[in-house]
Amino acid sequence: MSTLFEIVRPSYLLFPALIGTLIMGLVCPLVGSYLVLRRTVFLGLTLPEIAAAGVAFTFWLQELGLLPQLGQSERGLAMLGSLVFTFLGMGLLGYLEQRSKGLAEGRLAVAYAFAGGLTILFMVFNPAGQIEVLNLLRGEVIALSRGELQLLAVVFGAVFLTMLIFRREFLLTSFDRDLAFLLKGHQVIWDVLLYLLAGLLIALGVIMAGPLLIFGFLVLPALAARPLVNRMSSFLILASVFGMVMAFFGFYSSVRLDLPLGPTDVTVGCCLIFLAYGVRRLSVKSVAATVLVLFATAFITCCSMVTPSTPVPEAKAVRSDRVWLAKVKNSTGLPLLLPSTNPLRSAGEMIGKVSSDYRQNVMDLLRDNLRQELQQSGYRVTLPEDTDARFPPFPADTNAALQLGRDGKLSGLVFVSEIWRWEGYPQQFVRVFVDFKLVRLEDGAVLWDRRVQRAVPTPSSTHLGQAYTDAIRAVVHEIFG
Repeated sequence: MSTLFEIVRPSYLLFPALIGTLIMGLVCPLVGSYLVLRRTVFLGLTLPEIAAAGVAFTFWLQELGLLPQLGQSERGLAMLGSLVFTFLGMGLLGYLEQRSKGLAEGRLAVAYAFAGGLTILFMVFNPAGQIEVLNLLRGEVIALSRGELQLLAVVFGAVFLTMLIFRREFLLTSFDRDLAFLLKGHQVIWDVLLYLLAGLLIALGVIMAGPLLIFGFLVLPALAARPLVNRMSSFLILASVFGMVMAFFGFYSSVRLDLPLGPTDVTVGCCLIFLAYGVRRLSVKSVAATVLVLFATAFITCCSMVTPSTPVPEAKAVRSDRVWLAKVKNSTGLPLLLPSTNPLRSAGEMIGKVSSDYRQNVMDLLRDNLRQELQQSGYRVTLPEDTDARFPPFPADTNAALQLGRDGKLSGLVFVSEIWRWEGYPQQFVRVFVDFKLVRLEDGAVLWDRRVQRAVPTPSSTHLGQAYTDAIRAVVHEIFG
């Protein structure tokens, strides 16, 4: 588990993701505030969906051979499609707005539905790249690299400075368009500039963070700030503050509880809205007391130190030299297969030791590493399937593991492992969530248990299989450390 002090260190593995979400939390609410003032909130929902359609369309063209294969630069290709579709969509919506054809809400609803349908159809047309497109649309901001962080900082920094320099013009044209027309005439340039900035943020943000998170950063902080202030400048400042609070506590909750970052951030943003309307009904003293209590509770919880974990005990420490090493249970819903391009595997197939139909997976490799370490700790390791081939993987739940062991007439100690999450990013890290237990079957006593739930760095890996292998070695070394 990561504490508050750990995640704010520059050496922390996911530190670029924290800074990236903070940047988005600072800048996106500024643009979103003007969307709220103009009563065009649904534009913040429609444009990310249009950008997603652009990503899917671009990869479909690449699959047809109309665009070149860019190898490792697939994010650059996705950004190109996102930018083109976003600005084309904005141009079409702006044209229809000037022509005043139909309701604005109706146009946005149709555009959102149309873009969502096109996204799905383009992915159906391109089954070979469907997984890659889905990964890009999901926007794994948690895997943000330092190079991508620099690009994000430059683009969002330029948008932030532009918003500050022309804040008066944006405020006047957004808050009171009639007054702006009387004072300065028909100022179309500020509408165009605002929507260009919004399109730039959305086109880049959809690739970095996904449509859901970008929409949340655009709209939720502004909606939370609106009931608490009466002045426009205070509204913009508080919206950005709420955006950064949403980004920081969403990131911390995601890391601490092993939750996906985008939905966690959006949930925190919705909680801020409920809290803002609740605070509005309280007196000043009640608000101050509530804030102090919440701050103290959050500080104590976030800064609580993690108790040191004990390694797997040696055989002499538990007075037993035999242990049943159960199959590792995979509860991720994914096959977790390792790449088949392994020269040792090919040699094993040639001499008949490995079946050509067999594909090694994370569970098998983890079990092999556990077996080696247990033997070095003085245990005589026995596999349950040596006595009965029908033995399934043992779950980490103690009662369920005991029931399986007793039904199979096993005695002594059993070492169980269960994988809840295993997601890899080559040359970056693997997010793991694995439970381990050493259980005595006679009385059900848990002699040792450990949960590994963190991002394991794998900077030297060149492909997913190597990343998984490095992560397994790191996890096993950690629990036996």
